[in-house]
Amino acid sequence: MTKTNNGNNINRLHGLAQFSLFVTSYLPLFILIGIRQISENSNYLHWAGLTFEGATNFASRFGLSSILLITSILGLLGFIKTLGNIEEVAENGFPVTVKEVTNKNSEAIGYIATYIIPFLFQSFTGWYECFSVLFLLVVIYRIYINSSLLLINPLLSFKYAIYEVEFTDKDKSKKGLIITKDKYLLDEAKLKLYEIGHKLYFAINNS
Repeated sequence: MTKTNNGNNINRLHGLAQFSLFVTSYLPLFILIGIRQISENSNYLHWAGLTFEGATNFASRFGLSSILLITSILGLLGFIKTLGNIEEVAENGFPVTVKEVTNKNSEAIGYIATYIIPFLFQSFTGWYECFSVLFLLVVIYRIYINSSLLLINPLLSFKYAIYEVEFTDKDKSKKGLIITKDKYLLDEAKLKLYEIGHKLYFAINNS
Protein backbone atom coordinates (compact mmCIF):
# COMPACT_ATOMS: atom_id res chain seq x y z
CA MET A 1 0.00 0.00 0.00
CA THR A 2 2.84 2.40 0.87
CA LYS A 3 6.52 2.59 0.24
CA THR A 4 9.07 4.29 2.42
CA ASN A 5 11.54 6.86 1.17
CA ASN A 6 14.54 6.04 3.36
CA GLY A 7 15.96 9.52 2.90
CA ASN A 8 13.20 11.21 4.86
CA ASN A 9 11.05 8.32 6.21
CA ILE A 10 7.95 9.39 4.29
CA ASN A 11 5.43 6.63 3.64
CA ARG A 12 4.26 7.22 0.09
CA LEU A 13 1.35 5.54 -1.61
CA HIS A 14 2.23 2.94 -4.21
CA GLY A 15 1.46 3.72 -7.84
CA LEU A 16 -1.65 1.51 -7.85
CA ALA A 17 -3.02 3.28 -4.76
CA GLN A 18 -2.38 6.68 -6.36
CA PHE A 19 -4.05 5.48 -9.54
CA SER A 20 -7.10 4.28 -7.57
CA LEU A 21 -7.46 7.66 -5.85
CA PHE A 22 -7.19 9.43 -9.20
CA VAL A 23 -9.79 7.21 -10.86
CA THR A 24 -12.31 7.61 -8.04
CA SER A 25 -11.81 11.39 -8.00
CA TYR A 26 -13.02 11.36 -11.61
CA LEU A 27 -15.64 8.64 -11.17
CA PRO A 28 -18.62 11.04 -11.55
CA LEU A 29 -17.09 12.33 -14.79
CA PHE A 30 -16.44 8.83 -16.14
CA ILE A 31 -20.05 7.83 -15.48
CA LEU A 32 -21.41 10.94 -17.19
CA ILE A 33 -19.08 10.53 -20.20
CA GLY A 34 -20.17 6.91 -20.56
CA ILE A 35 -23.86 7.85 -20.44
CA ARG A 36 -23.36 10.67 -22.92
CA GLN A 37 -21.36 8.62 -25.42
CA ILE A 38 -23.84 5.74 -25.30
CA SER A 39 -26.84 8.06 -25.69
CA GLU A 40 -25.19 9.93 -28.60
CA ASN A 41 -24.52 6.66 -30.38
CA SER A 42 -27.62 4.73 -29.37
CA ASN A 43 -28.48 4.11 -33.05
CA TYR A 44 -25.37 1.93 -33.30
CA LEU A 45 -26.31 -0.31 -30.38
CA HIS A 46 -26.91 -3.48 -32.35
CA TRP A 47 -24.90 -6.59 -33.18
CA ALA A 48 -22.85 -6.06 -36.35
CA GLY A 49 -21.07 -9.40 -36.35
CA LEU A 50 -17.45 -10.31 -35.72
CA THR A 51 -15.99 -8.21 -38.51
CA PHE A 52 -13.19 -5.69 -38.69
CA GLU A 53 -15.67 -2.99 -39.64
CA GLY A 54 -17.91 -3.87 -36.70
CA ALA A 55 -14.98 -3.85 -34.25
CA THR A 56 -13.72 -0.52 -35.60
CA ASN A 57 -17.17 1.01 -35.36
CA PHE A 58 -17.57 -0.23 -31.77
CA ALA A 59 -14.17 1.17 -30.79
CA SER A 60 -15.01 4.53 -32.32
CA ARG A 61 -18.52 4.79 -30.88
CA PHE A 62 -18.18 3.03 -27.53
CA GLY A 63 -14.45 2.52 -26.95
CA LEU A 64 -14.05 5.46 -24.56
CA SER A 65 -17.04 4.50 -22.42
CA SER A 66 -15.84 0.87 -22.31
CA ILE A 67 -12.33 1.91 -21.21
CA LEU A 68 -13.71 4.24 -18.54
CA LEU A 69 -16.13 1.59 -17.27
CA ILE A 70 -13.39 -1.01 -16.80
CA THR A 71 -11.04 1.59 -15.31
CA SER A 72 -13.75 2.77 -12.90
CA ILE A 73 -14.44 -0.73 -11.59
CA LEU A 74 -10.74 -1.46 -11.05
CA GLY A 75 -10.17 1.97 -9.50
CA LEU A 76 -13.11 1.62 -7.12
CA LEU A 77 -11.90 -1.79 -5.91
CA GLY A 78 -8.39 -0.38 -5.43
CA PHE A 79 -9.82 2.65 -3.62
CA ILE A 80 -11.64 0.47 -1.08
CA LYS A 81 -8.53 -1.66 -0.55
CA THR A 82 -6.24 1.36 -0.21
CA LEU A 83 -8.36 3.06 2.45
CA GLY A 84 -8.70 -0.20 4.36
CA ASN A 85 -4.92 -0.62 4.38
CA ILE A 86 -4.30 2.97 5.46
CA GLU A 87 -6.75 2.71 8.35
CA GLU A 88 -5.02 -0.48 9.52
CA VAL A 89 -1.55 1.09 9.65
CA ALA A 90 -2.64 4.54 10.88
CA GLU A 91 -2.09 3.41 14.49
CA ASN A 92 1.63 3.46 13.66
CA GLY A 93 1.46 7.20 13.06
CA PHE A 94 3.16 9.81 15.23
CA PRO A 95 1.25 11.79 17.91
CA VAL A 96 0.73 15.53 17.46
CA THR A 97 -1.24 18.39 18.95
CA VAL A 98 -3.19 20.55 16.51
CA LYS A 99 -2.58 24.27 16.91
CA GLU A 100 -4.73 25.65 14.07
CA VAL A 101 -7.34 24.09 11.77
CA THR A 102 -8.58 25.28 8.36
CA ASN A 103 -11.47 23.37 6.80
CA LYS A 104 -10.70 22.38 3.19
CA ASN A 105 -13.86 20.44 2.34
CA SER A 106 -14.89 23.18 -0.10
CA GLU A 107 -11.84 22.26 -2.22
CA ALA A 108 -13.78 19.24 -3.50
CA ILE A 109 -16.40 21.58 -5.00
CA GLY A 110 -13.70 23.64 -6.71
CA TYR A 111 -12.14 20.42 -7.99
CA ILE A 112 -15.42 19.38 -9.61
CA ALA A 113 -15.90 22.80 -11.21
CA THR A 114 -12.32 23.06 -12.48
CA TYR A 115 -11.40 19.53 -13.50
CA ILE A 116 -14.68 17.74 -14.19
CA ILE A 117 -17.39 20.06 -15.54
CA PRO A 118 -15.39 21.33 -18.58
CA PHE A 119 -15.23 17.78 -19.97
CA LEU A 120 -19.02 17.53 -20.02
CA PHE A 121 -19.39 20.02 -22.86
CA GLN A 122 -17.46 17.85 -25.32
CA SER A 123 -18.91 15.46 -27.85
CA PHE A 124 -17.64 11.88 -27.82
CA THR A 125 -18.63 10.60 -31.25
CA GLY A 126 -15.26 10.26 -32.97
CA TRP A 127 -11.67 9.12 -32.59
CA TYR A 128 -10.23 12.60 -32.11
CA GLU A 129 -12.58 13.57 -29.26
CA CYS A 130 -12.02 10.27 -27.44
CA PHE A 131 -8.24 10.42 -27.85
CA SER A 132 -8.22 14.04 -26.63
CA VAL A 133 -10.02 13.08 -23.43
CA LEU A 134 -7.69 10.16 -22.72
CA PHE A 135 -4.61 12.29 -23.46
CA LEU A 136 -5.75 15.08 -21.12
CA LEU A 137 -6.54 12.56 -18.37
CA VAL A 138 -3.01 11.14 -18.62
CA VAL A 139 -1.54 14.66 -18.30
CA ILE A 140 -3.79 15.51 -15.33
CA TYR A 141 -2.93 12.18 -13.70
CA ARG A 142 0.79 12.98 -13.75
CA ILE A 143 0.07 16.34 -12.09
CA TYR A 144 -2.44 14.82 -9.67
CA ILE A 145 -0.18 12.21 -8.08
CA ASN A 146 2.52 14.79 -7.30
CA SER A 147 0.24 17.36 -5.67
CA SER A 148 -2.20 17.86 -2.81
CA LEU A 149 -4.99 16.94 -5.24
CA LEU A 150 -4.33 13.40 -4.05
CA LEU A 151 -6.62 14.13 -1.09
CA ILE A 152 -9.09 16.36 -2.97
CA ASN A 153 -11.47 13.59 -3.91
CA PRO A 154 -15.30 13.85 -4.02
CA LEU A 155 -15.64 10.21 -2.92
CA LEU A 156 -13.33 10.76 0.07
CA SER A 157 -15.55 13.66 1.11
CA PHE A 158 -18.48 11.30 1.71
CA LYS A 159 -16.66 9.60 4.59
CA TYR A 160 -13.76 11.88 5.52
CA ALA A 161 -13.15 15.57 6.16
CA ILE A 162 -10.20 17.47 4.70
CA TYR A 163 -8.26 20.01 6.74
CA GLU A 164 -5.13 22.08 6.52
CA VAL A 165 -3.57 21.99 9.96
CA GLU A 166 -0.67 23.49 11.86
CA PHE A 167 0.53 21.05 14.49
CA THR A 168 3.26 20.52 17.05
CA ASP A 169 5.52 17.50 16.59
CA LYS A 170 8.36 17.09 19.09
CA ASP A 171 8.22 20.81 19.93
CA LYS A 172 8.44 21.72 16.24
CA SER A 173 5.62 23.54 14.44
CA LYS A 174 4.64 22.05 11.07
CA LYS A 175 1.83 22.33 8.53
CA GLY A 176 0.12 19.78 6.33
CA LEU A 177 -3.08 18.59 4.68
CA ILE A 178 -4.96 15.78 6.42
CA ILE A 179 -7.99 13.56 5.92
CA THR A 180 -9.85 12.27 8.96
CA LYS A 181 -13.21 10.81 9.95
CA ASP A 182 -13.60 13.70 12.43
CA LYS A 183 -16.04 16.11 10.76
CA TYR A 184 -15.61 18.71 13.52
CA LEU A 185 -11.89 18.91 14.20
CA LEU A 186 -10.96 21.66 16.66
CA ASP A 187 -7.80 23.43 17.77
CA GLU A 188 -5.79 21.60 20.46
CA ALA A 189 -7.05 18.21 19.24
CA LYS A 190 -4.76 15.24 19.85
CA LEU A 191 -4.14 13.21 16.70
CA LYS A 192 -1.97 10.48 15.26
CA LEU A 193 -0.76 11.35 11.77
CA TYR A 194 0.33 8.77 9.21
CA GLU A 195 2.18 10.41 6.34
CA ILE A 196 1.13 9.28 2.85
CA GLY A 197 2.96 11.93 0.84
CA HIS A 198 4.81 15.21 1.19
CA LYS A 199 2.84 17.06 3.90
CA LEU A 200 -0.16 14.79 3.27
CA TYR A 201 -1.49 12.76 6.21
CA PHE A 202 -4.17 10.36 7.31
CA ALA A 203 -5.26 11.32 10.84
CA ILE A 204 -6.94 9.42 13.66
CA ASN A 205 -8.02 10.60 17.09
CA ASN A 206 -5.38 10.16 19.82
CA SER A 207 -7.18 11.65 22.82
